[in-house]
Amino acid sequence: MTFKHSRFSVPFLLLFVLLSCDTQTTTVKSCGDGFLDPGEQCDGNQIPAQTTCRELGFHQQDGPIVCDSECKLDLSVCVFQCGDGTITPDYEDCEGEDLDGESCSTLGMGGGTLACNDACKFDTSNCEDQAQCGDGVLSLPFEQCEGTDLGGQSCAAMGYYGGQLLCDQECAFDLTPCEGFGRCGDNTIQSAYLEDCEGTDLGGQSCTTMDYYGGVLLCSDQCRFDLAPCEAFGRCGDALIQREFLEGCDGANLDGVTCRTLGLGTGTIECSQDCLSAIPACEFITLVNVPGGTFHRNANLADTSTVTAFRISETEITRGQWTEIMGTDPSSDTYSGGGAGDPVQRVNWYHAIAFCNKLSLHQGLTPVYSVSGVNFANLVYSEIPTSNNATWNSVTANWTANGYRLPTEMEWIWAAMGAIDAWDKPFAGSDGSNLIGDYAVFGFGSGEPGATPTERSDAVAGKLPNELGLYDMTGNVSEWVWDLYANYPAGALTDYRGPSSTTDNYRCRRGGDWTHASGSCEISDRSTTYPHIRDYFIGFRVVRK
Repeated sequence: MTFKHSRFSVPFLLLFVLLSCDTQTTTVKSCGDGFLDPGEQCDGNQIPAQTTCRELGFHQQDGPIVCDSECKLDLSVCVFQCGDGTITPDYEDCEGEDLDGESCSTLGMGGGTLACNDACKFDTSNCEDQAQCGDGVLSLPFEQCEGTDLGGQSCAAMGYYGGQLLCDQECAFDLTPCEGFGRCGDNTIQSAYLEDCEGTDLGGQSCTTMDYYGGVLLCSDQCRFDLAPCEAFGRCGDALIQREFLEGCDGANLDGVTCRTLGLGTGTIECSQDCLSAIPACEFITLVNVPGGTFHRNANLADTSTVTAFRISETEITRGQWTEIMGTDPSSDTYSGGGAGDPVQRVNWYHAIAFCNKLSLHQGLTPVYSVSGVNFANLVYSEIPTSNNATWNSVTANWTANGYRLPTEMEWIWAAMGAIDAWDKPFAGSDGSNLIGDYAVFGFGSGEPGATPTERSDAVAGKLPNELGLYDMTGNVSEWVWDLYANYPAGALTDYRGPSSTTDNYRCRRGGDWTHASGSCEISDRSTTYPHIRDYFIGFRVVRK
């Protein structure tokens, strides 16, 4: 067989080869493709392992190293390095020509010329007296350490939380074991060592997350929160009332609110957890035990009265107590201090017995009084008579009931005396030498020593109590009692409750008041008024058996 030689040009052969390839590949360097290509320091999350600021010659690191858009390491988190012109304590002795004020002589090495080497350590080679690293002698301050001689230093002494300080071959401290435990200032919050924060890293906290009303939270040099800017705004729980943030109280700081100022007897007040309001745990009406006893009504030794033991309210009924039960406060703001703790006034005798019954029902007790055709459970304030009323004048009393009632005149006298036989006392609480102005609100405009300077009643319990602990028995407002007004029978009386009827239906009042002079404060003084009369110096208190 004969073959003919054929000639092919080189370009043709190359084209043939290229066209004969089934697979084509192209290698392209591209920053941002997620692959670490030659010439790139990094690419996205592709950062060479073990890349730290220390390994790159820096002394400290303020955060993680990231890769920038040009595939170069962003070293902005790396701070302080030899050659930056600033001496970094604990890491450098000097910087270029800056020897930090030191010289061969200050280092104890005689004369000569001190220099700074490329590692920012002192070059003492031109000093007259030289130190030799490794000679077993620690030469401070140009050597930090020498072998195991650390010059009294330790990781803890240098502010680290643990670790074993070492000495390297250049007689400088090797802080690597210390850094494994961390310290305040290493830009890592060491919660195990009670660090709150690190520099600007506040661990996600702020003044508001810590329940302060405002401010900028800071981190102290000890890596603990600096709360001063927050505290300037305050928070619920700081014992200060922040009115601009609607606080009404804070912890034990109740802004002067007591059960008495609320008109709710005695007891405790607590501040709500949100500091918005005070929560009362008050005894609605505080009753004082009055022992039974016998006393003289006047100078006649034969005119005695005996009363059985009872309980009487510590103070006159307050506006707060009245409103809680009756819903409407008839008191005059002009002639009252205006607070819930002031005595209720401008109430007539019918109002007083209605209050007693409604309070009894409110507390699940048996009412004392009965008025024909009146359902006290449904009775409202506006239905109580304000003119002389025959039906209400015919009220009857169940003296065995356990509910509230008005005191009888004899009960009131015995309580005002302080359960001491002293009918001629000039005022409740008098011992013959003390001052009436300390015990009674009386005599506006009278010019008497101790008289009230204000044309109104005062809050209850503002003066001293009598011997039983009862306040305002002969002052502030005059008090309704149960009895119809009439002369007393002569001789000895027991649990006397007044006459069963009179022609004019006057009811008795006892005790002085803020409008009248001191004579009205005498224990023996009696007043009488129609039962429908209301005035700004008339109130009452209650008793129970």
